Amino acid sequence: MASSPARVLRCCHSGKPRAAAAAQAAATFGLPPGAAGEEAALAATIADNPACAPFFGGPALRWAGNEVPMTGAQGQALRIDRLVQLDDGGGAVWWVLDYKLHHRPDALSDHVDQIQVYRLAVQAALQLQGVGAVRVRAAFITGAGEVVEA
Repeated sequence: MASSPARVLRCCHSGKPRAAAAAQAAATFGLPPGAAGEEAALAATIADNPACAPFFGGPALRWAGNEVPMTGAQGQALRIDRLVQLDDGGGAVWWVLDYKLHHRPDALSDHVDQIQVYRLAVQAALQLQGVGAVRVRAAFITGAGEVVEA
């Protein structure tokens, strides 16, 4: 299940104001009063960071999904925090994004294998749909709004 800041981010893309999305996320997770403001601030740090902004809106964003279910090569159930398709000027690029909100970028190496499994699952699913050659990249999004490509 997604963390409350991830749920705030998901609600924010649906057009709901951040404060309302944060209050909903705080209530969903049974957080104490006042936590909604902290969750909204964390979501703003991420969504407003220029490195992360293209993944949450703008003209390059072609498609986006949250908590996207996939099946791995071994048949295992996967859930991708955020999957987006961007137009980078040279065509479509799919991004597998994994929220690691309480990790430093240098502490993410333990999660690289996991995100690569997600990336390969997306690539295989797109190829099965007959999309042909696709570019699929993977990155972590930290609580500081950093994008750390895996």
